[in-house]
Amino acid sequence: MKNKIRAIYQKHKEIILYLFFGFITTVVSLLACFLTLKFGVVFIHDENGQPTELLDILGSTVQWVVGVLVAFFTNKMWVFKNAERGRKATVHQLLVFSGSRVGTYFLEVVINLGVIALFDGLGYKTVVLNLIVMSFALTSRVWAKVISSVVVVITNYVISKLFVFKKKSSKNKSNGEGN
Repeated sequence: MKNKIRAIYQKHKEIILYLFFGFITTVVSLLACFLTLKFGVVFIHDENGQPTELLDILGSTVQWVVGVLVAFFTNKMWVFKNAERGRKATVHQLLVFSGSRVGTYFLEVVINLGVIALFDGLGYKTVVLNLIVMSFALTSRVWAKVISSVVVVITNYVISKLFVFKKKSSKNKSNGEGN
């Protein structure tokens, strides 16, 4: 059984690592957002001491920037190990990676709006799951988020693999351009 698991891991190592570090990235970026909101309210608050829309925007921005940076460096170091190395290659990869994440952000927004409109247009009724400790409503917005997240994760993986963290070419290896 242990050898079978090891074989499956070796066969799908890149995807498993991508998903694992994606989870880590999500946790770290959410923590960055939470900390921004928690400590930012000292400086940015309304007359009742509550966070403002500006602080919400700042929290979301910090979350996105931290998420992109954590994802970039974990992908470069541990997921796509055969990618070109060196300062010039890293700067280029970071720019392409960040640009692609901006693009998939807009893809996510379009998918979310489209799925919500489709579900609501078809008369989707919210399904409520009663779990042991709480209830969870599966609204059209929840389904939209799930569907868009799956599409975005797959799209980000494909873009990272094919365009951002391309394997070193034999030309770059032989003349040292990757450094």
